[in-house]
Amino acid sequence: MVPKMRMIANKGLLQIFFALLLVAIIMFVSNYMVYRNSISGIYNQVSENNKLVVKNMIRTFDDSFKNINDIIYTIQLLSYNAWKTGDGNVDMSDAYMTYSNLRSLASSSEYIEEVIVFHNGSDLAITTSGTIQLPELLRKKYVNPSYNSEFWKTLAKTKHPLKVFPAEAYTDDSPVGVSRKLIPIIGSNQISELNVLVFLNYDKMLRHVNQESMMKGTSLIVMDQNRNMILNTEDKWNLVDMLYDLNLGTNQEETLKNKDFEYNVFKSDYNGFMYINKTPYQFADMESVSGVNRQIMMIAIACAVLLSALLSLYLYRPVRTLVKLIGIRDAKGADYRQIRSGIARMQEENESFKTQVDVFRAEMRKAVFQNSLLGISSPKETEQRMQRYFPEFAQSGYFVLAEFRLREKNEDEKGSSVWLEEMAVSIHGGLQGTGETVSVFPTGYGKCYVHIGIRRAADREPIVKQLRAFVRQVKEEAWSGLSSTVAVSRAFAAEPANCHKAYRDLTDCFEYRNIDSDDAVIDFQTIRYTWKVYAPLDDIEKASRFLVIGNVEECVSIVRDIFAKNEERHIHRYQLVSVAKTMLYDMLKHLDASDVEPKHIVALEASFHVETEAATGSDDIRDALIRSIRAIGETGGKAGQKSKLDPSSIARYIATHYYKDLHLDHMAEKLETSPKYFSNYFKKTFGINFIEYLNKVRLAKASELLKTTEQTVAEIGEKTGYQNSSTFTSTFKKYYGISPSDYRKNSPPEAPPSEGGINK
Repeated sequence: MVPKMRMIANKGLLQIFFALLLVAIIMFVSNYMVYRNSISGIYNQVSENNKLVVKNMIRTFDDSFKNINDIIYTIQLLSYNAWKTGDGNVDMSDAYMTYSNLRSLASSSEYIEEVIVFHNGSDLAITTSGTIQLPELLRKKYVNPSYNSEFWKTLAKTKHPLKVFPAEAYTDDSPVGVSRKLIPIIGSNQISELNVLVFLNYDKMLRHVNQESMMKGTSLIVMDQNRNMILNTEDKWNLVDMLYDLNLGTNQEETLKNKDFEYNVFKSDYNGFMYINKTPYQFADMESVSGVNRQIMMIAIACAVLLSALLSLYLYRPVRTLVKLIGIRDAKGADYRQIRSGIARMQEENESFKTQVDVFRAEMRKAVFQNSLLGISSPKETEQRMQRYFPEFAQSGYFVLAEFRLREKNEDEKGSSVWLEEMAVSIHGGLQGTGETVSVFPTGYGKCYVHIGIRRAADREPIVKQLRAFVRQVKEEAWSGLSSTVAVSRAFAAEPANCHKAYRDLTDCFEYRNIDSDDAVIDFQTIRYTWKVYAPLDDIEKASRFLVIGNVEECVSIVRDIFAKNEERHIHRYQLVSVAKTMLYDMLKHLDASDVEPKHIVALEASFHVETEAATGSDDIRDALIRSIRAIGETGGKAGQKSKLDPSSIARYIATHYYKDLHLDHMAEKLETSPKYFSNYFKKTFGINFIEYLNKVRLAKASELLKTTEQTVAEIGEKTGYQNSSTFTSTFKKYYGISPSDYRKNSPPEAPPSEGGINK
C-alpha cells in the first residue's frame, strides 16, 4: 500500500498526468469551438447557397409558365376549329387535327399532365387522348369538390386572363381511387373563343424546378399576382398568420425575420408572382445532432482522462531512468524543473565537448599542415592522421601557398596568439572566394600560412593579383598599424609531399627578395637573383676601430655608407643580413677580451638575430645593426672604466698617436704593465700582434692620404709614423701588394677603397 501511495504522490508522475490531461482538455475545448464555429459558418454558407437555389427555381418556374402560356396561345391560333359551325356540332376532321397538335405540344413538357380544349357552345372536349364530353372527363379523371365541370364552364363564359389555380388533389373514378396533386391553369379567352385548360403534375413540376436542391427544413410558397397561394411545399404553414406577421413590402427581393425563421421573398419580373422561401435559423434536426455530438465529446473526455492515466504510468519509467542518468539523487521527489536543469547542464557539457572536439580537429589539421610544410617523416599514427585531415584543406587539384608575416609597427614583440587568431579570421574573410578552398593556419611569431586550392595551375596568376589587391586594401584600412609582408609560392599538385616544396618557395621568397623592393607581395616567380654584394673588409675594420676608440658616430657613418651601396646593387635580403652579421661579429670581438660578462654579449647577439629575423627591409636591418653598435659602444665604455687594460682605451690611444714612435715598452709603461704581458694581452684581445695592428692603422691613414692629397710618398710615410720612405714603401707593399706610387695611380681621387681584403 505504501509504495502505491508513494507513486501517487510522486511529483514527476503527477506532472505527467496533469500535463497530458491539460493537453486533452485543450484539444476538447478547441474542437468544441471549431465545431460551434464550423456549424455556424456552414449554416451561413448553406443559407446563401439556398438563396441561389431558390432564385434558380424561380427562373425555372417563370420559364415553365411562359412555356404553358405559349402552348395555350399556339392552340388558340390553330387554323383548325372543330366548333366553327356554331350550332354545337363538331367537325371531326378539324377535331382530329387539333388532337394531333395537342399531343405534339403537350409531349414537349414532362410536367404537363393533360391539355383540354373546349368551347362554350358544346360539351365536347378535345384532349391529348382524343375527344370526350367535358363533364364525363372531369367526373372520371379529375374529380375535385371545388373544381367540377360546372365551375369550368361557368368560368369559360366570362372573359378572363390566364389564371393559375392552387395545387390540389384530383382523383379518378377507379375502384382504387388514384389521387394526384395537380395545378390547373386556364388560358385567357379574351382573344379567342376556345378555352384551354392545362393540368400540371405537382410532383413533376417540383422535380422540374429541382426542389430537392433546397436546404433541408426549408419551405417554398408560390403566390400569384393577387396574393392567392398556388403552391406550398409545407402543409402546416399558416399563410394568413405569416402574411400578417411579415408585412410584405413592394421590393423585388426582401429578407424578413420572424420568430425562429427567416423569410426570403422574391417577386417575379415575368408575371408578378411572389415566391416566399422559409428558412430556419439552424439546420433541421440540429438538436439531435448536437445531442449525439455532446455524447461523443463526453466519451472523448472520459477516454482522454483514462489515456492520460495510462500514458502517465507508461512514461514514468523512462523519466525515472532519465532522472538517474542526469544525476538527481532523490528520484522520487524530482520534478520537471530539476530534470530540465539537469538536461540544460548536459547540453552545456555537450556544447563544451563539441567545442573541444572542434578545437582538437583544428589543431590536428594545423599539425598535419605543419608536418607537411616541414617535410617531417611521421610515424605510422601521424601518417594515418595526415591521410585523414589533409584532404579537408586540399580538395582541389592544385594549390598555392602564401605566407603572411605580420607585426605591429614600433613594437619589438610579435603579436599574441589572440591577436594572430583575429588576423587569421580577417585573412580568411578577405580571401574567401579567391580560390575553390581557402584555409588559414596561424603558427605564431606573427606568421599565418594560407593554403589556396585552385582547379588548374594556370589559375595562379589571378590568385596573385587578388592577393595584392587584398593586401593593398587592408594596409590602407584595417591593418594601418601593422607591418605586413606576403610571399606566394608556385602552383603545385595537391599532394602532401608538395607542401614542403611550397614552404621552401616561401623561405626563398623572404631570403632572396630584393632588399630595396617596396612590394608587399613577394612572388616567387618574379625573383631576380644577384651576387653583387658590397662588403669592403678594410671599411668594416675601420668601422670596428672607430667603435673601439669610442667614435660611434664615425662607425655608424661607415655602416650607413655600406648599406647604401648595397641598396644600389639590389642585393637580396639574406645577403645584406650576412654583411650586417660580418660587421657585428668584427665589433663583438673587442668585447670578448674585455671585462664584459659573456651573458651580456650573448644577449646582445641574440637581440640582433631576433631583430634581423623580423626585419622586412634594408632600413630595419640597418637600424638593428646601429642599435647593436651603440649598445657595444656603451658596454665597452663602461667596462673600460674598471681597468687600464681596456681594448677601447688601447685602440683609442693607438688611433690618436699612431704617427709617434710607438713600441711595446712605451705601451707597457703607459698601461702600467710589462711588455711581455701587454704583448700577450694585445694578441689575445685583437687577434693580431701589436706591430701588425699598428701597421694597419698607419697604412689605412696613408692610403687615404694617397687618394685624397698631393703629398709625396716620403711626406705621407713620415706623417704616418715611419722614419724613412723605404720602410714605408716596403711595409705598404707587404700589406697592399703594390707600392704606394702604384696605389695612387690605380686609385682615382675620392674613389672608395678596394673591396678586397688586406693581404697579410
